[in-house]
Amino acid sequence: MYKISWDYETGGVLLHSHVTSDTLGITPRPVFWEELNLLKLHELGWKYPHTEEPLMWACNKQYFYRGELMFEAKGANIYDSPIVLFQKGKEKATLQCVDVAKMLHRNKDFLFLLESEAIEFIRDTYLQYTSANRSTAQVASNQLDYNQLLENAEKRYKKKMAIVKEDCDSFDIVPLDTAKENGKRIFHSTKIDRFLASFSGGKDSQVVLDLCTRAIPSTDFEVIYSDTGYELPTSLALYEQVRQHYTSLYPDLKFSVARNHESVLNYWDQIGTPSDTHRWCCSVMKTAPLYRMLKIEGTNKQAKVLTFDGVRAEESTKRSRYSRIGKGVKHDTVINASPILEWSIVEIYLYIFKYKIPINLAYRNGMTRVGCVLCPFSSDWNDMISNMRYNERVRPFLSKIELFVSSLGVNDIDIYIKSGNWKRRAGGKGLCSKSSMVVVASKPHLIITITNPKKDCLTFLSAIGKYTRNTNSGELLYKGTLYKYSIEQRNDSIQISFENTYASPVLQGLIKRAINKAVYCINCEACEVECPTGALSILPDAKIDYTKCVHCGKCLTFHEDGCIVANSLKVTGIDKAKNKMKLTDYNRFGLNESWLETYLCTYETYFEDKIHGLNETQQIPPFKKWLVQAEILDDVKKHNITEFGKYIADLYINAPDLAWELLWINLSYNSPIAEWYIGNVDWNFVFTEKDIAELAHNDYGEMAINSVGKIIYALFRTFRESPLGNLGLLYKIENTRYKKMPYDELSREAIAYSLYKFASFLDVKSFRISDLYNQNSKHGLWREFGVSKEMLIKELNFLSNERNQILTAELNMGLDHISLREDLDAFSALKLIVG
Repeated sequence: MYKISWDYETGGVLLHSHVTSDTLGITPRPVFWEELNLLKLHELGWKYPHTEEPLMWACNKQYFYRGELMFEAKGANIYDSPIVLFQKGKEKATLQCVDVAKMLHRNKDFLFLLESEAIEFIRDTYLQYTSANRSTAQVASNQLDYNQLLENAEKRYKKKMAIVKEDCDSFDIVPLDTAKENGKRIFHSTKIDRFLASFSGGKDSQVVLDLCTRAIPSTDFEVIYSDTGYELPTSLALYEQVRQHYTSLYPDLKFSVARNHESVLNYWDQIGTPSDTHRWCCSVMKTAPLYRMLKIEGTNKQAKVLTFDGVRAEESTKRSRYSRIGKGVKHDTVINASPILEWSIVEIYLYIFKYKIPINLAYRNGMTRVGCVLCPFSSDWNDMISNMRYNERVRPFLSKIELFVSSLGVNDIDIYIKSGNWKRRAGGKGLCSKSSMVVVASKPHLIITITNPKKDCLTFLSAIGKYTRNTNSGELLYKGTLYKYSIEQRNDSIQISFENTYASPVLQGLIKRAINKAVYCINCEACEVECPTGALSILPDAKIDYTKCVHCGKCLTFHEDGCIVANSLKVTGIDKAKNKMKLTDYNRFGLNESWLETYLCTYETYFEDKIHGLNETQQIPPFKKWLVQAEILDDVKKHNITEFGKYIADLYINAPDLAWELLWINLSYNSPIAEWYIGNVDWNFVFTEKDIAELAHNDYGEMAINSVGKIIYALFRTFRESPLGNLGLLYKIENTRYKKMPYDELSREAIAYSLYKFASFLDVKSFRISDLYNQNSKHGLWREFGVSKEMLIKELNFLSNERNQILTAELNMGLDHISLREDLDAFSALKLIVG
């Protein structure tokens, strides 16, 4: 929150309300004698006292003493200690500790403002929602589910809405902009069942807990610590120390520990090692046990909770975008309030020093962030400290990582692990699972084959809709339509068929998730806490109470593939179709008409002069990708315009519609998502954007559904922000529903160009008209534009008889041959016919 500079006299730091010439660019952290011992400075001639106070400060891995750089630590990893590189003349030194008392005195005014504002925020937020609780209890109309009403209103009006409180003490739902303009206070919920102070064993949550005890009555909130099973020993010890300290001051302050019913090592065996892609450990070992503990007593229903957490914007780019109060940040029924969101690490430590709050000893050993003993998101530095100081705790997990890496056939296991490659596991390669689910077909029926399911295959089907079941068949009701299904037991597998579901890709996606859950479920608890009504229970066995289920599907859509285990064990990188192009990421941007027009007018200096006004890192890269795939640029790095691109620049002046037709033909061959779209979305098919994302995910199951969805969004933007949408490729029929319409007004020039492109793709110079309309053909006029055979025959007759005769069409006496000139390709044919 405040600017920081060195305090040379005390050896500490000073806070400032504005930037000065001495302001530090990086926020330092305090360094204690334990960390210097870990770096073995005491063996290298350095002398320093073993005091409670810090001795130095570190900015990243550069160590400063009274504002002077002394040394830098480099090269740490889980197996190896860092190398210490001293500044010249600093090979030996005698240190004194920071004069903490004087440092605190010099910063007392800023600290007072800082903590006062945080306490006021906590108290104000608490009073706002306790007041809401009273209003809900006293006014009958307030007992409606305003969160559901808010969700319905946002869907209906297609805008952000807000819950506000009127002068008459009743709640109302109004547009968010209106609420802000009128100075209305926004409520994220009209009822809070429990208030929590977050405690994780880290310094930030310690500060928040202390602030909460100073701001609100100790009878009105509680502290829950999630013991994940691989906490640092120092975190477990600190929790007990903190519990004893605050219960001695506030005997009625409730402390609890949440744990999963299974050991974390057991989950490692069943789900695989955690990674930056598969961060299952947080959901399974921390979040799920916590929110199961928070269920309303006597029910299986989730409580509405307001948590005061220790999130700070300084910690990551993602967290820097958080609001100070937000609903559904981590869980639908939880409001997160972040009192210290804008505090720096220096301000955190100053508060800790001021109130003599005990800190996790891992910080004194040099850890920058305290979490689990081994985390896929931890730095090499923290891994090194964890393994050096807590090796006995780390060893069981490190042994499993070494065993997993060995199963991958890696030659140098140590180097692989040192480099952190184990943290980047994206799929289930190297993991053994006897269970499997394979989608055999999705059109017209969804056919799935499963082996060794953990649960009955229909265990989670109620999450989609009501269903009937005889021995091997039944019907599923979804959005007013009944879909028949059948189950067939084969030798070593089960085949499940849901009839005529192709027209509803979202339904197919939900069914696949429900079957996935049944196949892979190991009762990890993660999905249970997503259920808003308490219908789903996982222990002692998974089941859905159909009398409570509202078929919201949240237990199916909370995670990729509907199940944490299924997603972690899925083997990625295996394409179901041979020669299938890998999808291109366009960063959610399409081929925009105005962007293209500007480029075509100024292509000689477009990228050098930068007059385009586009963001160089966010918009230019995807624009270049579109241009390359449209064959206007030769590559994304040199970005030289092609001869075809120059031709389009001239053509665009007088015939922009023809130019776009030609560009779409090129994209259908070169853009993976355009090629997929013309080959897999039928003409006259009615769909939503979400439907198309689900369909694409059928073929690109190795990718995350969200990643596929972003690429579909970019394609839809191309249709909406260019004339391509007017060619029938994306015809809007209502708010969110579209139809892919055949286009029978295609120009003669584009027809000729497409025919030559098709021939080149097949490496032929003659083919039949029927080849273009073959259902197995993925390219050609029918796929690109839905051109009818009658219209094509008419145009072929003309092209056969025009003066340049760029093709010969034999259409009499049952013949349907098209022969192209040997001396022409698509581009030369185009130039010849355009003239």
